[in-house]
Amino acid sequence: MTRAMRRTAMVAGQFYPASPETLAELVESLMETSGVEPAPDRVRALLVPHAGYVYSGRTAACAYKRIKGKQPGRVILLGCSHRYPISRASVFTSGAFECPLGEFPIDESFAAELSEKAGASSIEPHAAEHSLEVQLPFLHAVFGGFVPLVPVLFGSHSSWHAELGRELASMAAEDDLVVASTDLSHYLPHEQAMEIDKRTVDAILSTDYDEVGRGIDEQRYSMCGATAVICAMAYAIAAAATQWELLDYRTSAEASGDYDRVVGYAAVSMETP
Repeated sequence: MTRAMRRTAMVAGQFYPASPETLAELVESLMETSGVEPAPDRVRALLVPHAGYVYSGRTAACAYKRIKGKQPGRVILLGCSHRYPISRASVFTSGAFECPLGEFPIDESFAAELSEKAGASSIEPHAAEHSLEVQLPFLHAVFGGFVPLVPVLFGSHSSWHAELGRELASMAAEDDLVVASTDLSHYLPHEQAMEIDKRTVDAILSTDYDEVGRGIDEQRYSMCGATAVICAMAYAIAAAATQWELLDYRTSAEASGDYDRVVGYAAVSMETP
């Protein structure tokens, strides 16, 4: 994989429809039925899920409806690698990210600067990773086009991710948007999942990213994208976004009917007062 490339859509037809028309109609329908009131000028960061749309699409739509009307200069996408080990970070620095609706250009100068500050290495982890890709159709719908992206993947938890979040706040413009991609607990019975998910969400809403990190390490909280969330939390606090709101929570049981092994999903908006 070269440094300048187009990252092709890998989960179209699996996590979301491959047909551009069907995909656009689905995303618009999910947002219009979300019941969320937009507050585009207040939102600095979002926490969104990344499962197949049949499971987490309604939750994701609640987050994206909140920024309807926002026109950011760039979107910084934060996720965690599910398949590829990363010691620090992987920043996709040039080219474009594609989805069935078209391609999002990479903000190459910003991405290169962030890559250097983060000590990022290979961009290989992005090739088969779904957690950022599934955000693209929602971004296209909510902005009405293709905004420049800075895609970032992390490895496992360390305090370094909060430091990068604060660094991001010093680099980003006031109208930029940070999106952290994560699901919550995985494959627990429904009642147990709801219990640990509530603890996790309450910890996030407390705005204490150090506590979130400790809780993840001690397995009191559960989310696969914890390092991305910690980075976004630190970014939001440094960017004076101190008013946070849970927009939606649900589990996969609603779609699957399986209450024995569920996955939890939440949408959180981090906003200025």
